[in-house]
Amino acid sequence: MSSTTTLEATTVAPLNPLHPSVEPLLDPKVVEIYNKYQSNRLRADQVTIEEFQIDPPRYTFPRVHVAAAPRTVKKTTLHKVPVTTPPGEIEVEVYYPTDDKVAAVQSDSSAPLPAYVNFHGGGFVLGGLGDDIPMNRHICQNSPCIVVNVDYRLSPAYPHPTPVLDCWDSLVWVHANAVELGIDPTRIAVGGLSAGGCLAAALAQKMRTQKELPPLVLQLLIVPVLDARYIPMKSPETVEEAMALDTPYESYKTLAFAPMLPMHRLVWFYNYWLGNDPKEHAANAADILASPLAVASDDEFVGIAPASIHAAGVDPLVSEAEVYHEKMLKVGVPSELFIYKGMVHPFVQWEGELLQAREMLDNFATALSKAFYKK
Repeated sequence: MSSTTTLEATTVAPLNPLHPSVEPLLDPKVVEIYNKYQSNRLRADQVTIEEFQIDPPRYTFPRVHVAAAPRTVKKTTLHKVPVTTPPGEIEVEVYYPTDDKVAAVQSDSSAPLPAYVNFHGGGFVLGGLGDDIPMNRHICQNSPCIVVNVDYRLSPAYPHPTPVLDCWDSLVWVHANAVELGIDPTRIAVGGLSAGGCLAAALAQKMRTQKELPPLVLQLLIVPVLDARYIPMKSPETVEEAMALDTPYESYKTLAFAPMLPMHRLVWFYNYWLGNDPKEHAANAADILASPLAVASDDEFVGIAPASIHAAGVDPLVSEAEVYHEKMLKVGVPSELFIYKGMVHPFVQWEGELLQAREMLDNFATALSKAFYKK
């Protein structure tokens, strides 16, 4: 008597499948990239910071597969910058555009150039000088300008306000060393992605009220964090819980399960950055240097640097960007807002695969060029 055995194919469910509440909103190319490179990978926020630090690549999106080759610049230099809170030292990397790009915008090649000071993303917990290389090189060549990339200290070892005060110290250092760096101190912009956008907006507020340094010409805010007050300390687990959140920002509710930056990831970041004690966390979140939208009145936007704001359409933070833009316009401060439909939080780093990311990079360069050269 013979017998046969039938083997049935089994499908293993991905570790992080796209959530049905947001999947229909996504651009098909974003869905393809996510399913290929992220759906079977744990995120950093799904483990402890200690576990992440043992093997960071295991929990990090493999950008190498979707990034474009970085543009050539004339040179880069690395500098040590003293910081004050607490006392220490950080690094900044400075990018210089090629001579042909400089010649296209100014006849005197020895004249100082404008500068864009960049603060990387990573939720104030992750990241470093290597995060924004393609973007910084694109800006350097296409604005064109000197780019100063800041490696501020990270939480939880250095919680708020250390990251933002490191960035302030770096901006002051740029002004103090402008001649040596070849920078025109009257043409400086700040910006950054995600947490870096928060840091830039916070510095724009500090610059608004001080008189010693020339005003900033632009704040370039890329999928920015702008208000930490309404992110809960515990993440919603269901759509119903998300819709019940006490927040003025609708996208927290409707996009709580967005890929790449779900509410769970924001909670993980903010608890390390602002603290696990509820009172301390709330006090830190209410600080304007952590929440640039936490102004006592809209009048506190009067005199702030103009903004170029770039938000992803499928990102819990998109409502913050819209409110920030509206508040600036309300008091007569120039602001432009781009919302990239179907895109997710870090999509600008996928410029090798996404046309929208390349368009976004070109929009950065255009905004900065207009601010620097009054085109």
